[in-house]
Amino acid sequence: MFIRRTHFCPRASGRTQSTLATRRRALGLGAVAALFFTLAPIALGQLFHDVSASAGIIHLRTRDWGNPIWGDINNDGYLDLIVSVHELDYLGGPLTPFVYLNNKNGTFADIRSTAGLVQADPDNRDWLGFAFGDYDGDGNLDFFAAEPPFQSGQGDGRAPSSTVPTRAILYKGKGDGTFVYTSGVAGLETSRNYGECGFFVDYDNDGKLDLFVKNIATTVDGGVNVLYHNNGDGTFTQVANAAGLATATHGVTEGTICSFADYDNDGRMDVVIGGNGTSEALYRNVGGTFVDVTAAAGLTPRFNANGLAWGDYDNDGLLDLYVSRGKQSGLGEQSNTLYHNNGDGTFTDVTATAGVNDNTNTWAAIWGDYDNDGFLDLFVARPGTHQLGPGNANILYHNNGNGTFTDRAAAEGVALEDDLNTSAHELTAWGDYDNDGFLDLVIQDGVAPTKVTGDAATGYHYLLRNSGNGNHFIKMSLKGVQSNRFGIGARVTATYPGGKAYRENNGGGGGEYASQGSEPLHFGIGAANSVSLEIDWPSGHVDTLPTVAANSTITVTEGGGSPTPTPTPTVTPTPTPAPPVITKQPRPVTVSVGQTATFSVKATGTPPLHYQWRKNGTNITGATRSTYTTPPATLADNGALFAATVSDTNGSVTSNSAALKVVSAP
Repeated sequence: MFIRRTHFCPRASGRTQSTLATRRRALGLGAVAALFFTLAPIALGQLFHDVSASAGIIHLRTRDWGNPIWGDINNDGYLDLIVSVHELDYLGGPLTPFVYLNNKNGTFADIRSTAGLVQADPDNRDWLGFAFGDYDGDGNLDFFAAEPPFQSGQGDGRAPSSTVPTRAILYKGKGDGTFVYTSGVAGLETSRNYGECGFFVDYDNDGKLDLFVKNIATTVDGGVNVLYHNNGDGTFTQVANAAGLATATHGVTEGTICSFADYDNDGRMDVVIGGNGTSEALYRNVGGTFVDVTAAAGLTPRFNANGLAWGDYDNDGLLDLYVSRGKQSGLGEQSNTLYHNNGDGTFTDVTATAGVNDNTNTWAAIWGDYDNDGFLDLFVARPGTHQLGPGNANILYHNNGNGTFTDRAAAEGVALEDDLNTSAHELTAWGDYDNDGFLDLVIQDGVAPTKVTGDAATGYHYLLRNSGNGNHFIKMSLKGVQSNRFGIGARVTATYPGGKAYRENNGGGGGEYASQGSEPLHFGIGAANSVSLEIDWPSGHVDTLPTVAANSTITVTEGGGSPTPTPTPTVTPTPTPAPPVITKQPRPVTVSVGQTATFSVKATGTPPLHYQWRKNGTNITGATRSTYTTPPATLADNGALFAATVSDTNGSVTSNSAALKVVSAP
């Protein structure tokens, strides 16, 4: 059954090997080649614009940990947003995370004071990774935050309180944008485990979302990972040895992030783990327990695996893995890695041939088809080429459709380079907040302080709106019946003229840095007018929808048939302020030696307008009016080019160049 859009979900579960083999053959590279030549052309010009101020994004510098998370917390069909704050109320910061409720007109309301995400007991306000998931199956998004047993104090000089335990933080969502604290009644432990992040996943495919909490080992408290099995009555029970993941990590000190996905298409969720000081480690789910297959799968671990992003970039029906790495003190740059899934349980490092071998300090990485051409692109947040500041241009790897990528961050308006350590771009998430079918981008500066960066690692967060192009899309939310309510673990294949694409619903918003969101699955389909969809649910049930119109947003209920979907609800967002427009260009001037020449320009924009004239590309001191008169001309000035840059609060524009012709005096 289809209704207007709800939320999104992640990955899949039990299917027969014959079905999986058929799917792999169907998703051949021939279809990929055909798709590359039949998609609509990408619109020229910058696609992304900063709408933070007009959308109501709060301009407040904080410490952060974990990607922002998108999810519909009041069930109105529009994505809301929670942005993390690490060490709440530190140095006068906010008492809660940033909680933004979507007003459905391109703006957000600040509901921090009413959302209910307030300090619990025990709770030292040192919140780390966030996660959305419907653990009780009531159709409302619930909220989880990991917490260490003391405030880390990694840069502020505070000593750990080694005698005070804490409890993993769980809030039940009421479906109206508010939450109520339920850690105690749900059975989450009070302990000395140092929590870094959590992930909702149905690891045993029983139709109920379980919860994995990634803890780190510390010299003060020790620490093991915890896997909570969902009892189906609103409570959890700890799984012995976390089903093989209790001490899962490949690092010298800690492992701070994780991402679950079914990389081998056997219907069971596997997990990759990374994080500060930790190399990537892959654990395969062999039927409710996990085994380390890092070496067998062909992964080559390197330290500081900061960003983990699963995505099928070549549309062959197999999840590939991108790992971004931050600067590791004393070890130099670690470089990033793109692992191509070979379909036999192994991966091949294709970083160099794909053109994504950036060798600088990078953090979160997320897959998303930002231009709807049918291929997943990759955004990588960069705080600086080495530590923080210089070289902090983000990276937007545009998928060329042939296994290679080109960085288009500057051209599309998402580089945001200013070389300042107060603009350390580290955390990010895709999300179509205005329901126009194009993925928008939230970027979060700053992360928990370290001994190297201290409070310089604090920062702001920004919303960049995608203005889109002529390509089409499909957005889909899932409603499990036998499977978990949000269909986390489901896999969806979209087939359309000239192409085929694959998504797995794991809740990460394209990739994980210590957070798990909840969004519709998004497919760009180029110029196609319709698609057919196949949904492989975690229960093993398969739904097939023969025809879905392009530019539709749908909700699919497990086993519910295939009526015509509802078109995407759209909204007229607050317009992006435009820079000035030149209405009259400077004209060429001819003068004799010893005469002056006057050039003029006319423009419209937001007052006051500012002018700067240039001669041969160099600013002229004091030439800051709409007209400019030269000194007496000499023959050396013949052929000089004069142009004016006009600017206001929304941007700037440069006029055409006008030539000065100087002739000898009669």
